[in-house]
Amino acid sequence: MLMAKAAPAHREQLALDLLLTGKSATATVAHMAAHCGCSRRQAQRYVAAAYQFLKADIDACNIDRPAQVAKLIHVLETTCEQALLSKQFNAVVASCRELRELLGLAADR
Repeated sequence: MLMAKAAPAHREQLALDLLLTGKSATATVAHMAAHCGCSRRQAQRYVAAAYQFLKADIDACNIDRPAQVAKLIHVLETTCEQALLSKQFNAVVASCRELRELLGLAADR
């Protein structure tokens, strides 16, 4: 029973570790789905939880937001490029949507 409860915490930590090494969210989801015995959907949840942890950590440290935005733009552009090369078109669309939102390019409705 303890192992079952420990698995999600271990997987969230793995997602965090992968993100901290510079892997994109898409690459982290793919790695976790392939190596952790979980679905892509569940891997996305672990990555989302890891990003929430990162966000809280950044907010607590009062890190320079423009520098973080620049890093995110780079990561999203890299993700989009790699997704195009590997013909993962859903990842391309997701990266472009996030980039559009980050840059405020979405048309007002």
